[in-house]
Amino acid sequence: MFSDRAGAERHVRPRGDRRAEIIRHACALFAERGYGATTVRQIAEAADMLSGSLYHHFPSKEAMLREVLDAFFTEIMNRHRATVARDHDPITTLRGLLRDSLDAIGDNPDAAIVVVGESRRLSRNEGFVWLSDRTAEASGLWGRVLRRGVEEGSLRRDLHPVLLSLMLQSAVWGMAQWYRPQGTYDTDAAAGRLVDVFVRGVVVPGRYASRQICNLLGPARYTSPTLRPVGPDEDARVEARRRMARVSSETDARTRIRIASNLLFEQDGYAGTTVRRIADLARVPVGSLAHHIGSKEQLLADLLNDFLGDLRTAFDKDAVGQPEPVERLSGLIGRTVEAHARHGVSTVLAINEIRGDELPCGRLRIQRAKVSDTWTRSLAAGIRAGDFHPDLDPVFTQRVLRTAISTGSRIYRGMGVRDAVGLYREVVLAGMGARR
Repeated sequence: MFSDRAGAERHVRPRGDRRAEIIRHACALFAERGYGATTVRQIAEAADMLSGSLYHHFPSKEAMLREVLDAFFTEIMNRHRATVARDHDPITTLRGLLRDSLDAIGDNPDAAIVVVGESRRLSRNEGFVWLSDRTAEASGLWGRVLRRGVEEGSLRRDLHPVLLSLMLQSAVWGMAQWYRPQGTYDTDAAAGRLVDVFVRGVVVPGRYASRQICNLLGPARYTSPTLRPVGPDEDARVEARRRMARVSSETDARTRIRIASNLLFEQDGYAGTTVRRIADLARVPVGSLAHHIGSKEQLLADLLNDFLGDLRTAFDKDAVGQPEPVERLSGLIGRTVEAHARHGVSTVLAINEIRGDELPCGRLRIQRAKVSDTWTRSLAAGIRAGDFHPDLDPVFTQRVLRTAISTGSRIYRGMGVRDAVGLYREVVLAGMGARR
């Protein structure tokens, strides 16, 4: 009966409509479960058809992903080109680019999550080399606007335009995890808030002494998010083995497994990491993994709990001296950047591949809520003290800042943690706006 119904639908429904419906279901599953964990059978079931029938419309799961990404990038690039073509002043144009991105997230949040979640994996897939042109053009538009701001004096001259471009893009696209325009802020208001945070900065003028970021960074080192045509997996596997080789041969099996898992979750995500690959990298028999770590789900929960626990411990240690609000926020930024650099598993949260409430460990939700509360209370204290701008929304601002740091890992892993801490502190506290 199922087959007859599916067949009947193909006769009455135009091919284009059916393709669009399949893509809609595929995109929703890719966003919810991750591309690697989604099967063709699941897509077919969601679209109420047989797996074999799906191949009449798409030759492979990868072809569906390609269509999702192509449609999304086409739409966002059309918006960005139109915004830049209006030739407004740099700050207005920057606000427009941010609004474009938020509009795209609001119109198709599933596709935005897929773009954020899959970009790292796709950088090693020869079938998606075409995306490098799209990402390079997008980064070029943002960079051009920021460079013009520097040249005209509306943005600071001591901050690297390319670094700022990458920071802003990673911040706004990371918001795909949680931002919806039906909430407190529509896209225009949210874009204005982002400009306030990053261009104006959080701290009121005169309450923060510039760290002279140009001297701190020196010759800026950064990695571009542009996708590169390299071998599908070989380069990444070589890198993981190189890093694992630094681990002492005397390290116990459980610790080796945890280190290997951190590397693989960072590199390939949760769904793309198999227990066999963990065992191989950790140099232990695959049959012994259950003894050492239990299930893969439990391993992920333990690693994420360690990450959040370390972060909270660092926050609490810094709070003992009762620092002033500006110093406190500076510490939160530094500790968060350092923790993300140290715990590769944090990538799983950053790309929204698996949410904490889907893990067999309720304490993660509590840990995440406490981290969020620490940031919110710090911002609220700064507002009360008159150190931070009074119109800041502490809840929205802390979420934006934590998202920026989390999804910006591609930047600071290339720059070096020390440089990244300085950059985030300077931009967040003093902002990009020219004050000298």
